[in-house]
Amino acid sequence: MKGPFQYIFRFCCDPGFNDGEEIPALLRYVEEADIDDVAVFANVEEINTGHMDFKEQDVYLAMMEKIRALLAEKGVTMSVNQWHSVMHADLGKTLRPGQNFRLMVDPQGSEASLCVCPLCQEWQAYIAQLYARYAALEPSILWVEDDFRLHNHDPLAWGGCFCSEHMKLYSALAGKELTREEFVAGVLRPGEPHPYRKIWLDVSRETMLSAAGAIARAVRGVSEQAKVGLMSSAPHVHAAEGRDWHALLHTLAAGRPPVDRIHLPGYQENSPSAYLHGFNMVSMLTRAMLPEETEVYPELENFPFSLFSKSRRFTRFQLLSALPMNLSGITIDLYDLNGNGIVWQDGYEQMLRRTKPYLNAMARTGVFQEERLGVQVLYSPRSSYTLHTSKGESMEELYPQEVFFAGLLPAMGVPYAYTGNPRMKRQLVAVSGQVLRNWDAETLTRLFADNFVILNGDASYTLWEMGLGRLAGLERVAWLRQNSGAYAYEQVSNGKEYGGRRNARASAVISCSDAVDVTYAEDAQKEEYTALYDSFRRRTASGQVVVNGRVLIYPFGGFESPVSLPPMLLNRVRQEVLHDVLRTAGAPFPLVCGAPYLEPYCFAGEGGVDLYLVNGSTDSVEAVTLAFPPGAAPAAAQAWPSWEEAPAPQAVSCQAADAAVCVPAAVPSMEAVLLRFSSGRQSPQE
Repeated sequence: MKGPFQYIFRFCCDPGFNDGEEIPALLRYVEEADIDDVAVFANVEEINTGHMDFKEQDVYLAMMEKIRALLAEKGVTMSVNQWHSVMHADLGKTLRPGQNFRLMVDPQGSEASLCVCPLCQEWQAYIAQLYARYAALEPSILWVEDDFRLHNHDPLAWGGCFCSEHMKLYSALAGKELTREEFVAGVLRPGEPHPYRKIWLDVSRETMLSAAGAIARAVRGVSEQAKVGLMSSAPHVHAAEGRDWHALLHTLAAGRPPVDRIHLPGYQENSPSAYLHGFNMVSMLTRAMLPEETEVYPELENFPFSLFSKSRRFTRFQLLSALPMNLSGITIDLYDLNGNGIVWQDGYEQMLRRTKPYLNAMARTGVFQEERLGVQVLYSPRSSYTLHTSKGESMEELYPQEVFFAGLLPAMGVPYAYTGNPRMKRQLVAVSGQVLRNWDAETLTRLFADNFVILNGDASYTLWEMGLGRLAGLERVAWLRQNSGAYAYEQVSNGKEYGGRRNARASAVISCSDAVDVTYAEDAQKEEYTALYDSFRRRTASGQVVVNGRVLIYPFGGFESPVSLPPMLLNRVRQEVLHDVLRTAGAPFPLVCGAPYLEPYCFAGEGGVDLYLVNGSTDSVEAVTLAFPPGAAPAAAQAWPSWEEAPAPQAVSCQAADAAVCVPAAVPSMEAVLLRFSSGRQSPQE
């Protein structure tokens, strides 16, 4: 009987080359790795021949029919992983004779040789027929790959589409005939968005919905049951092409549950802490943007496919750390897509089988379906409509930068949750980038009146530039550039002890960021925690300041990329300052003390608080120290450790330690533990 957590194994077989050996190997693999579903690739990666014709598809259909029947004997279902729609990249290929597809054109006017314009009606009819023929097999899921997008189609500059037909649409909406150069300049114009920006985003959004509808109608015309799943890329990039996540997923679903394969950032193994930065800033935001009922199967991949790329242990770490996304399972892509087949020497199947019981046990608890508690990180899926560009030179300037705190907070032991709703009350809210431009003055006034708000440098500058600086006591905000000599370190200025010393310093050069110099209103009540100093020990600006007891100005910003987390901002002094601010502000959830990269995901459980901890450090944690709200410290907990062979709750007694609680539960490196507290629960956050 299948458990609640599904393994979907993505399987590459080259018909006529290795199918005689690899299909029997697959049947062995599904047993040894405890696989629930096999997604069979078609026309994939190195053995992709371009937009394949239907005669080529017939070969894959025959192989899939055989595989489906053999899997059914083992109680395993089959999915179809068609590898291309628009096409990822040209890679030296061209369209075939008779394929009169309109090709994609980039902002500079270059035309692809293989990647198509997704609004091309002839291509839509072709791709719809491909999917309809797959749907006749009645697979469990028909996957649409992440080339189903406008960006990232090498060798194009950024992507498209600026073809002749799209230019006609843009011109019609603009009310005048536009040149490509004129239109692109308007889309990217610095400052207040030009009306052409909305035209670009609206048309791009409708373009992809049109293509999605063609695929979905074709599938549903053949099969009532087959689900259509989408592989998605980074949300900040999709924002620049106007993606409407809910409309797109529901269009593809065509009456069945939406399905998404969320991108996991570690195609190659890196440090577990760096991996979690990407996971929290990309994968978790994607989950927040999807319809709540979406079945999520993230993409676990180890490109370029061997133990040289990713170890078994790191692969297991990805499985454990992905659970807070509230998953239906995971897709697994571990072996070459060139026809080599399964590599038994790598031993991934043994790790997969050993890890599966814990994944099923966690899914059965229902923890990850509960309400998330933590600092509310504000985002908007429409930010590319409203943000101000600075140079107006590239499409990358349309990428929102709103996820900074989702990387910083958990690394410092602070639970967080994404929210797209600014109409909250009695919350701790973290704001970065230009996200505030998405709402009117009345909405923002209520946001600041009803909550404790943390603003980074970009958000502080945005609020002031919008003429709403009064909401945070800001009279003037100016940028100080990193490594310009304006500041070299941040120093504690409130007389408290942090990091074991008074007047503690935290460096702010080299691997830090820009910072804002704020002039506060005369009537603002300031509680300064730190100040910025230059190399000559001269104070040059305020640092972290709580204004009117309601706003924390966190001065750093101007980051290099939308998913940048400068390493200089992570240290014990800054962690303890942040914890002090949050506890004073009345944080109604536990904080992880010390223990760098012991990252917490907090949930409002029935009768208590549930805390899932992932250790992204290469050091093990011998015991967990938590700071609970006053009067809410629990006396006991249940611990579900990931490293035990048979997952089961273990009773542990909590020990008071100063203003914190010590939970005697060790967490080895790259492992996880679920702590369920039966007391100390706060009221669910609104």
